[in-house]
Amino acid sequence: MNLAHVHLILNHVPILTIPMATLFLIYALWQKNNPLKRFSLLVLIATAATAVPVYLTGEPAENIVKHFPGVSMDLIEAHEDSAEFSLIVTLVCGALAITTLLFQKRVVVAKLLTKATIFAALIAVVSLGYTANLGGKIRHPEIVDINSQKVNQNLDMKNGTKNAQLSVADKASERMTKKNQ
Repeated sequence: MNLAHVHLILNHVPILTIPMATLFLIYALWQKNNPLKRFSLLVLIATAATAVPVYLTGEPAENIVKHFPGVSMDLIEAHEDSAEFSLIVTLVCGALAITTLLFQKRVVVAKLLTKATIFAALIAVVSLGYTANLGGKIRHPEIVDINSQKVNQNLDMKNGTKNAQLSVADKASERMTKKNQ
């Protein structure tokens, strides 16, 4: 097992747990269920902690896959930029969850902090989903939009670059599109 493998295993944790914990937290706030609220906040804290190794294993994973045929460095860089934002939002969500737990005896402050945590968690859900989608496109040609790839190919041909040939990922996407028609 290498760090790319660790990255692929761990990256599912925040993607799956933050939406579930957020739904539980919203339900707990609505139902005034303090045990469920504490549980949801603890899950958000633990999830924020897992986001750090996910992010830190991203660079070693890049170093492994960037030499594979059909891997786009542009996709890797977009994924990396999005991952940085996702990490920050997830850590802010975790910090808000910790702060909410610390101020749980002060009802008005805790309620405000809970709402702020939910807001940060919702931003994290969207950001993580986007980041995951970009990451999937790195090695899953079936989810790459073939039309945008053809536009890029045509631009390359017009500019006279040597990148006019379809990459392995583009060819696989084209085969999948033709097969599904």
